[in-house]
Amino acid sequence: MTAYRLYLLFIASYFLHLPARIPALGVIRFDLLLTAIITLLILFQSKEGEDGKKQSPNPVVKYLWALIIYIIITLPLVKWPGSVINKNAELFIKAIVFFFFTVSLVDTRDKLKLMIQLFLGVQIFRVLEPLYLHVTQGYWGSFASMANWEYMNRLSGAPNDIINPNGLAFVIVTVIPLLHFLLVRASTRLRLLYFALLPLLLYALILTGSRSGFVGLLVIVFALMMKSKRRFTFIALTVIVAIGAFSVMNENEKDRFESTYDTNTKNAGTAEGRIEGWKMNFQTAMERPLFGHGLGTSAEANFNSRGEAKPAHNLYLEILEELGLCGGIIFLLYMKSIFRNFGDAKKLLTAHSEETEYLSRLVEGMQVWLFMNVVFSLASYGLSSYEWYLFGGISVVVHRLAAREGVVVTPVKKHIAANATYR
Repeated sequence: MTAYRLYLLFIASYFLHLPARIPALGVIRFDLLLTAIITLLILFQSKEGEDGKKQSPNPVVKYLWALIIYIIITLPLVKWPGSVINKNAELFIKAIVFFFFTVSLVDTRDKLKLMIQLFLGVQIFRVLEPLYLHVTQGYWGSFASMANWEYMNRLSGAPNDIINPNGLAFVIVTVIPLLHFLLVRASTRLRLLYFALLPLLLYALILTGSRSGFVGLLVIVFALMMKSKRRFTFIALTVIVAIGAFSVMNENEKDRFESTYDTNTKNAGTAEGRIEGWKMNFQTAMERPLFGHGLGTSAEANFNSRGEAKPAHNLYLEILEELGLCGGIIFLLYMKSIFRNFGDAKKLLTAHSEETEYLSRLVEGMQVWLFMNVVFSLASYGLSSYEWYLFGGISVVVHRLAAREGVVVTPVKKHIAANATYR
């Protein structure tokens, strides 16, 4: 239990950047210290399952270990192994610990629920903090260039946060589907909380001027519509919200979002530049197609290839540049196994009860998030970011709990039905 509580503290510290807010924590490398302590506690705890035998590894676990082993054994074959070891391995380790900590420490529904609540709470804070600063102090945090040497202000993370406007948009489109399924079908108080938060989240998304966030939101709306039993009502409400959102945008913000489909806008140049960048990223990846340039070296590879030290603004091209085709296949199999985990969990939870209702709603929200992030990843990098590893770990936990709780419920209902037929 101690390790689990420290993990919750780690989640809060990592996302709220407590060492940056409290200098004393930065001096002692608080996050690193927590990681070391949690790891030691996990190593000392029992790894055996309920039947006294070691549990069979989930496919997600197998593919992540395959990816880690691949990165290690191909290190001598990549172009810049020194950069991998000296600069980039630490970022990757900080990301994958979310997977292993979640799988090892979250073993009950109550622990999972508390962890999800904390995660959503800190992400909402990361959105509301810069939004509050914007409203009260005129804070923006970033800007984007447009045609004719014009500039557009964009909302980014708060001063103690390190996320750019696209990163802030990603936080927003991450929490919306989870909040939707976890709160809308819950108590009246939680539904009211959701409908109070939603306009603030959408307004913050507008202020980011993030086209990838806008596309991500469209994917979420489409997925929610497909899952809705009242599609006409859902579409009508969506149209009303869209009209309201468009009415509060200034001309630059409208132009920014219109540039996703209109080439005759002031922001169209940066959209076209993104596509051209993808083409050059692919060319860079093809310089070392099998094993890549090395973990985290996308920006270095692009600088040496075309003189621009920027990472590939596309997760799939980033993986191709850094890990090559072989590593890309392993990562895609890892992603596929996460989808399968949630899909299998949904089948196990078809017989609802009070115990399984929360898991069912969480699975629905995670499936929408996965669908959204597959699309969002076309315009974002994140091989050494937390999301695919944290949610991969959650998929393992949910599948484990669904197998434990879902199977218990189903036979009971079948037994009742059999008795009713006999009578």
